Amino acid sequence: PVQAGNTVMMALIDFFGTLWGRVAVGGGIVALLLAAWTGFAWHYENKGAAKAVAKIEQRTNANVAKAQAARRSVKDIPADQLNDQYRRD
Repeated sequence: PVQAGNTVMMALIDFFGTLWGRVAVGGGIVALLLAAWTGFAWHYENKGAAKAVAKIEQRTNANVAKAQAARRSVKDIPADQLNDQYRRD
């Protein structure tokens, strides 16, 4: 007696032996490769964006530290004594 699983397997073998079966297998392989390439490209794009954001945040934190240091350096000086070469009266 032939089991149901064997008939399905034989039908698949017969199908993949035809022209349309080979086209389906080829299309599946192309779809798999395209999906893998897209996934890797997306991953590396996000990785690059994360690096750019980290670099911007690092520069921003450095500028904040400079501004706070400048603010602390003139904290105790009265406002009428804060003169520099760029002040206009």
